[in-house]
Amino acid sequence: MIMTEACPDCGCKKFLTNKKSGEVICRECNFVIEDAMVDFTEETRSFDMEGLEKNSRSGAPFDPRVADNLATSIGNRSDLAKLNTRTKSMIHRIKKKNAWTSSSFEQNLKHALTNMKLIAGQLNIPARVEKEAAEIYRKAAEKNLTLKRSIENIVIGSLYIACRVNDIARSLKEFSELTGTDVKIIAKTYKMMLRELNIKIIPINPIDYTARFASALKLTPKVQTKAVKLADQLKKKGMTSGLSPVSVAASTLYIAGLMLKEKRTQREVAEVSGITETTLRNRCKDIIKNLKLKAKVR
Repeated sequence: MIMTEACPDCGCKKFLTNKKSGEVICRECNFVIEDAMVDFTEETRSFDMEGLEKNSRSGAPFDPRVADNLATSIGNRSDLAKLNTRTKSMIHRIKKKNAWTSSSFEQNLKHALTNMKLIAGQLNIPARVEKEAAEIYRKAAEKNLTLKRSIENIVIGSLYIACRVNDIARSLKEFSELTGTDVKIIAKTYKMMLRELNIKIIPINPIDYTARFASALKLTPKVQTKAVKLADQLKKKGMTSGLSPVSVAASTLYIAGLMLKEKRTQREVAEVSGITETTLRNRCKDIIKNLKLKAKVR
């Protein structure tokens, strides 16, 4: 046993055991003898949800993407298909009654998180970002931000904020085209959420979009590197302030392609980036003029 051993540092046999952190510490020299001690005592008993959440040391980890982490679903559609008609109708009645007894908050979460999963899947948003978006939505729902507002708009706002926080390049236009929600409404919603939930985000860097656009246009790494350098020059001169990062990323790629003889048509670049050809031309002309580049855009 650890209590009969001597401290390897000072030889003392008096120890302090911290069961909460699983540490055994020497009382004389504070040397940590054990930092991952296993607690073999019995699990504490709990008689309500608060006590269970506080004292439980086992069970599946909490997943914010699941509306009710404590719900148990027994069987699936194939299992139900094997039952007789009478049992099936009974199961359906039980499900209906369970839905009636669930609170409005739970119903809100179920509807919202199901939509969130669909949108995140369509936009290839990573699971870690989706989890953060679910946490943001839960906070918004707890603060009653979903009252008198569209649940779908709050879901989109949560996903957009999570993408911005984790430096995942997804534009408002991409969310708008997928969900059919106006860009101005999405912008208004996510700004309201930032204000109410006290979340701070940094401005989008055009470079975040460069790799994705370059891959879609099948441009070489050489062109991508040149586009990143052009974007950095613009940023140092303060020319990206007030401009759409999507248009800056698309324009620098187009110019880099012209300079390195890997030209892509304006229509191709515009379609990949989601901007108009007119915007692309105007932005390219401004960049060429301000950086004094040897390239021409018609």
